[in-house]
Amino acid sequence: MTRVFDPFAIYGIADDDRTQFNDRAVPCENSGPILRNHPVASVFWAENGGPIRTIIDGRKTRPTGFFRSIKGGSRSMPWDSLLEERTMQLADLSSRVHFLLAQPHRIEIFVRGNRGRPLVYFPDLLLRVEPSLVWDLQAGMSFVDAAAVPTSRRLPDSDLQTLIIEVKADVDSRDGNEAYRTKLQFVEEVYRRRAFHFFEMRDSKHLRSPFLRTVRLIDWRKAVVIDFFDEQRCLDVYGSRNVVARWQLERALGGGNLGRVKLHGLHYRRFVSVDLRNGIVDAAPVHLLQSGGGQ
Repeated sequence: MTRVFDPFAIYGIADDDRTQFNDRAVPCENSGPILRNHPVASVFWAENGGPIRTIIDGRKTRPTGFFRSIKGGSRSMPWDSLLEERTMQLADLSSRVHFLLAQPHRIEIFVRGNRGRPLVYFPDLLLRVEPSLVWDLQAGMSFVDAAAVPTSRRLPDSDLQTLIIEVKADVDSRDGNEAYRTKLQFVEEVYRRRAFHFFEMRDSKHLRSPFLRTVRLIDWRKAVVIDFFDEQRCLDVYGSRNVVARWQLERALGGGNLGRVKLHGLHYRRFVSVDLRNGIVDAAPVHLLQSGGGQ
């Protein structure tokens, strides 16, 4: 079962490493490092570990809704553009994404010349991902292609990286707004200091592919019931192997549409990882990730 997300347990509060300061030049009565009285930026998380902004009101003139995420502990995540929904579908499907949270936090950045008010920013999406996914995006791979890549091993939570995503259309009304672009530069610097990876994902670069139709079809049935017997049937097919063909598992899980839906359900729950780079093909390799999967 997916654990409840606790951002305070994962990220905590960064403490100053006092060993890096040289106190020899500091008078004895004021020994110790000189610390700032006020933070440069603050990050606020929802107390329940869910989205910090969940209200979608009638003032929106574009499609809005909620997305049920398996990777988010089956929470309903708000989205206020079709591009955001598409990104969530891809993230939920990807074997290299371990956790998903929409509207994860609020950042307040304190700057001069803003009449005493902080710059406020809400990111669209936070993902906890395997490093290889970050490397692929940094190398120029589109997010839709990266989501189809399987993984062949399990990674501990301590090896995962945090990916912050800002989803944008190709033409955004804020692109020419100098104040907004400056705010994003500050935001990116805040994330860099927390060792988070920040990506702006544009529609045509990251979110367009014929594969998206397949993603939607798979997503509609991801809530299929999976039990111990389904997992055991899979393990019987694998035997001492770590990789088998898709058709073998589908047949063992009941065949036809039922077997296919069951296999995709196990893929979403990271029991197995299906190679989706060529779409849905019978010979596609499927990697075992649980109960003896490759390390």
